[in-house]
Amino acid sequence: MIFPDNLEIIHQGNPPCPDCNEKAVFYVNIAKSSTYLFTDNIANWKDFAASYPDLSVIVYLGGEGKDGKNSPDQLRSFFKSQDFPYPVYLDPKDEFFHVNQLDNVDLEYKTVLHFLVEENRILDIYQFGLPNYRVSQLEKYFGMKPKK
Repeated sequence: MIFPDNLEIIHQGNPPCPDCNEKAVFYVNIAKSSTYLFTDNIANWKDFAASYPDLSVIVYLGGEGKDGKNSPDQLRSFFKSQDFPYPVYLDPKDEFFHVNQLDNVDLEYKTVLHFLVEENRILDIYQFGLPNYRVSQLEKYFGMKPKK
C-alpha cells in the first residue's frame, strides 16, 4: 500500500504510532458517501483507540464533496466535534485510491473501503462495521486483544 505524502491533513488526531507496522486504513469517497462511519453510532472511536494503542489508524477522504457538502471546513469541524482520535487526510484528486489501484479490489461497492495492513502490505479487507469481526480480525492478523 502506498501512502501519498503530499495530502492535506485536515484533522490531526493522535499521531500514528511510528514503530507500529500494523495499520487499519480507511478510505471513503466523500463525493459518493458520508462521514457517518466516523461517528460514535458505528463505534466509540475513543474507546477503540484506547483498546488498541499499538494499532495505527489512518483515514483518507477521497474526491470532493457535492453541493457544498463535505467541504474542507465542514470536514474539519465534523472531526473536531467528534473528538476523532486519528489523523484524517483530504485527497480531492483521489490519489490514494488510484495509486493503490483500489478499483481492482474484489468488491462491487468501492466507495467505502477498510483494510488491515502490515508493513504496507494489504492483509485483508477489514470488516470494521461488524463488531465481532472488528475484534476477531485484529486478533487473527495482528495478535491484538483489546486492552481494557
